[in-house]
Amino acid sequence: MDLESEIRAIVGDRGILTGDDVRMRSCDPFRDVAPGGSIIVRPASTEEVSAVMRLCHARGQRVVTHGGRTGVAGGAFVGEDEIVISLERMNVIEEICSVTSLAVVGAGVTIEALQNAAAEQGMFYPIDLGAKGTATIGGSIATNAGGNRVLRWGMTRQNVMGLEAVLADGTVVSAMNRLIKNNTGYDVKQFFIGTEGTTGIVTRAVMRLVPALASQSVAFVAVDSEEALLALLTRARKLATLSAFEVMWPDYYDIVATSGSDRSPLAQGHYAYVLIEAMGYSRELDAQVFEEFLESVYTEGLVVDAVLAASDKQIADLWRVREGAECIVRDMSPFVSSDVSLDVRDVTKFVDLVRSRLAEQYSIVRTATFGHLGDNNIHLALHVGTETLAEEPNVERVMFDALRTFGGALTAEHGIGQLKRAFLPDHKHPGEMAVMRAVRAALDPNSLLNRDVLF
Repeated sequence: MDLESEIRAIVGDRGILTGDDVRMRSCDPFRDVAPGGSIIVRPASTEEVSAVMRLCHARGQRVVTHGGRTGVAGGAFVGEDEIVISLERMNVIEEICSVTSLAVVGAGVTIEALQNAAAEQGMFYPIDLGAKGTATIGGSIATNAGGNRVLRWGMTRQNVMGLEAVLADGTVVSAMNRLIKNNTGYDVKQFFIGTEGTTGIVTRAVMRLVPALASQSVAFVAVDSEEALLALLTRARKLATLSAFEVMWPDYYDIVATSGSDRSPLAQGHYAYVLIEAMGYSRELDAQVFEEFLESVYTEGLVVDAVLAASDKQIADLWRVREGAECIVRDMSPFVSSDVSLDVRDVTKFVDLVRSRLAEQYSIVRTATFGHLGDNNIHLALHVGTETLAEEPNVERVMFDALRTFGGALTAEHGIGQLKRAFLPDHKHPGEMAVMRAVRAALDPNSLLNRDVLF
């Protein structure tokens, strides 16, 4: 039997796609990148994943795992000699328990589906991404996804209690821990979280939930200096209910404010703009505390202008300012994007250094700077003219060399994938790289899983 026939015998006709069904898919959310391989396998259970991987292991067949394909680091790119294992049919929410504050889900469940199901039971899943309607739990675990509310509830890693995974040889690793305190040997789930599918295929997970929130306070404010911005962040962190501190510099805000999309809550011309959000469990008390906080920072001169949302619609409208990526795409394309992480005190110096070094090489340099400053994560879009995409390797090299000056991290939440792997050794200690390679070699000695991802 050929490979396709053997796989079909395992997963059935519904579990395999070929021909146009493969070619019409994209491995990237913003570009049309068709899979190079000819087969997409869609198992419906851990047992089927295990059987498919045993077959691939015996044949030496390389595999790329797909979740929602929302990653922007090239982690889902597929070569001609590779097949895809997509977890899209493993989308069952097995359990949501308000007593234990846990959910048991298949890897193909989307973040939004889990949030909606949790809400029906009076619970809340706090990981929140712009792509939550498509991004899957399995993919978010593999990439340790972050999002808008890391400041309060942490990255995906902090919200995974246990998981089940399949190794390259088909071995099933069941580490479906449900206990907060469990020191029984290695925490095996950590071998799979944030490893971008290079150590195993996550098939099921136990996720941490929190009780549904009763209050949400959002303000959009302007500051006129770096000192005021950092002082505001320091003060905001004293809010027990603080859930987001999102900063937009003028190069970003000016694009969104003039986009014609009605996203200009404050006048242009300030040093920076901040969306501050607090979520809690006492509507009246939380609103009072938040308003008192705003009054104090305004009185002290840290904030020079502000808008406080008075309704759910106004909250959504203020968040739309921060989530204006399509305005950047329309105004700045083509551009190189990044999601670096660095000390909050170094952000302005870093961006200025990148601009100055690029200006030495290009006559046009445009930037858009915004991000989750409260958790060190800055998104920087760079445009150097019509040939920006052709210049992408050099633009990234300039940016990442500048980042090393400040001891920053190559990626805060998007991962390495295939697109940043060349830069990884310059941003990890040789000892770290050795440990990473040793773990990967131990769990997948033939490099069958996502071979071209990470290193």
